[in-house]
Amino acid sequence: MKLDIKDKKILAELDLNARATFQEIGKKVRLSKETSIYRIKKLEERKIILRYTTLVNFAKLGYTGFAVYNRFENVDNKLKQTIINYLEKIPEVYWIALVGGRFDITFGIMAKNVFQFNRIYYQILNKFRDNLVDNSIAIRIELRQYKRRYLIEEKPLLFKPPFFGKEPEVEELDELDSDILSILSNNARISIIDLSTQLNKPPSTIALRIKQMKKREIIQGYAAYIKSQNYGMQSYRLLLSLKKMDEKARSDLFNYINDNPNMILAIETLGEWNFEITLEVENNEKLQKEISDLRNKLGKIINKIDFLIMFEDDLVYDPYPLKKNKRSNKN
Repeated sequence: MKLDIKDKKILAELDLNARATFQEIGKKVRLSKETSIYRIKKLEERKIILRYTTLVNFAKLGYTGFAVYNRFENVDNKLKQTIINYLEKIPEVYWIALVGGRFDITFGIMAKNVFQFNRIYYQILNKFRDNLVDNSIAIRIELRQYKRRYLIEEKPLLFKPPFFGKEPEVEELDELDSDILSILSNNARISIIDLSTQLNKPPSTIALRIKQMKKREIIQGYAAYIKSQNYGMQSYRLLLSLKKMDEKARSDLFNYINDNPNMILAIETLGEWNFEITLEVENNEKLQKEISDLRNKLGKIINKIDFLIMFEDDLVYDPYPLKKNKRSNKN
């Protein structure tokens, strides 16, 4: 499916702030409010926009992200779905993706320490020990999310990208904060009025709590989950092993990613590789060009580059998954 320039501009605005009002989007795109509503609904119907998420920095709540990569063995479609359903019900699993290349599936676990991660990890492996093989674990140190600037060929943005990770901190959440995050995390465009109705609290209280969580940097922003494959792009994840990992190397790599409009996610990791980069390009030829350019410009610090095809990138993505089973029971 092709996008015209107005649709691209709308996606770029929602990618930047998924809670922007229809009127605000229309003003920036130079469309009426009514036309903006119509076009956004069409993008949703075409499955280009799948949902709207709140970007939660769970490191602020004392959690670290662990990514697990596996290859399937003796797995048919029915068993694959059984595995996905099992993973999705685990409260600490916040992300599942189907990939191609060296691995077949990857998922993310948020845990307060390695002991909690180890317990969850072996619970999964013991359940599917004959089906999830060639396991690789990457501890997520820092994650930065960038916008799809290739949509409108925009220059690098001079703003702090949504940020996750670094050393876990302990920002306390009470029950109301936790309930707000649980709903808002997968429905970022929900109105304050609807939130207050669901939680039986005054709108002013809900608005203040959201404002405070943004100030505390627990809420990093709001994004549209965009299915780029549905408008002719393909998503890939590069796995980079570096020759050295000092502050200059980190800075050079993050700066390169920030300047590249096709790169939308950068994750510093501890494990078999040092960085994961998600990029969106039209085809394999463009991917090889991106890899070649990366080697030419940063070859002094890069030792090895592997890549995965993201068939179902963020098949499951729950930025605040700890109450997802409670949410499901309510539904």
